[in-house]
Amino acid sequence: MQGLRGYLIKTDKSCAKVDSLSVLEHATAADTKLLWLDIIGDLTPEMEDELARTMGWHPIVMENFHLASSRPKLMNFDRYSQVTLHALNLDAPKDESRTSEIDVVIAKSYLITYHKQPIRSIGETLEDLEHGRLTSVGADELLYHIVSHLIDKYSPVIESKRELISALEEEALYQPGSDLLERIVIVRDEIIELGMAMTPQQLILAQLSTGVCRHVRPFIRPYFKDAESRLRNLIDEQNSFKEMLANSLELYRSAMSSRTNNNMTVLTAMSALFLPLTFVTGLFGMNVPLPLAQSHHAFIWIMIISTASFVGMLAYFKAKSWF
Repeated sequence: MQGLRGYLIKTDKSCAKVDSLSVLEHATAADTKLLWLDIIGDLTPEMEDELARTMGWHPIVMENFHLASSRPKLMNFDRYSQVTLHALNLDAPKDESRTSEIDVVIAKSYLITYHKQPIRSIGETLEDLEHGRLTSVGADELLYHIVSHLIDKYSPVIESKRELISALEEEALYQPGSDLLERIVIVRDEIIELGMAMTPQQLILAQLSTGVCRHVRPFIRPYFKDAESRLRNLIDEQNSFKEMLANSLELYRSAMSSRTNNNMTVLTAMSALFLPLTFVTGLFGMNVPLPLAQSHHAFIWIMIISTASFVGMLAYFKAKSWF
């Protein structure tokens, strides 16, 4: 999928949709209040040349567009800054990364966002802008709204993990299934992956809220501080999930150990029940003279003794609750 979309807002408050790179010439124009251009998909050589020629970006900016970064980052330049964030991509297969990279170039009068897959957070921000739900518009304000929507997508995922882990704990305590360990490990890996995506982004939001990024105005920084606080709360929840999963693993191990002990108890008791029978039959099966061996009632007495010992030991085991 490839596409261009965005808005060009003039100082006279006129707003127009844009869908081509030709609008980049207005990015630094005197009558431009804000240009937001969102690029989706792979960049063609022609698009790269146009961006490099018109915007005058450092070559490393375009290089970062191509390189997949596993961690968010912030780089300041003279006239612009580059921010790399990660959004949840829940539609991705489980064997692929569940986050999508967003490369952002922010300046005083423009915001350029680039991502290879559709990002819901950016789509919702575009809708907010289209329907007039953003009362004041600036490049840093738009970046905050994208970040806010991005964090909103993490919240239900974290909450769903809480419910899932609670269910795993209950199953581990009362009726552990044969695939429980595998499911616990899968959830643990997902929690770790969420932590790897969220923790570095908290550091980036902290930088955006403290003036490290020179293109975020002072009165916008508290908004990023609030976003950082929300993300930090989610990270604290995610860390608590690690402890809950560790408890689930301990419960699973205890349940498996208890089940093994119970099985061994039953097997030992069954072996003990048949031990007298084995002894009596083995004793009278020897090819040597034995008392009562020549009696016509020997078989009856052997059966009586064997049955009595079996019933007696069974009653004793039941009284001891061994099985």
